[in-house]
Amino acid sequence: MDQGNLLMVAMAERCLSIIQNKTEDVRFALPDSLRPKHLRRMCNLIVEHAEDWPDTKLHRWIGFVQAGMIANLMLDLDGAKAMFNKVKEEFGSIAKDQDLVDHLDPTTSFEMEMGGQG
Repeated sequence: MDQGNLLMVAMAERCLSIIQNKTEDVRFALPDSLRPKHLRRMCNLIVEHAEDWPDTKLHRWIGFVQAGMIANLMLDLDGAKAMFNKVKEEFGSIAKDQDLVDHLDPTTSFEMEMGGQG
């Protein structure tokens, strides 16, 4: 498995551990795609398909999971940064890609590639 993909797997596993500890759905007004059950499924799919999916898809999915966790009050921006920093400490040089952290810096604008645009 590519080193960058290992980082995405580690991030998904960290997210999953927080989501799994959440026993109840406290934000009933959220759509199904943001509920803990769906976020758990996304984390499991990231782990399962990390070798097959393109990096952009893995990054987009991790970003969505973390946004869903923030919407569910399971995580805040500082928590997302801390999670990434912890994984970066464990994996060292594979986490030096600035593209992996741009979305965590509120003072930096970044361009999101959605794909399919021509």
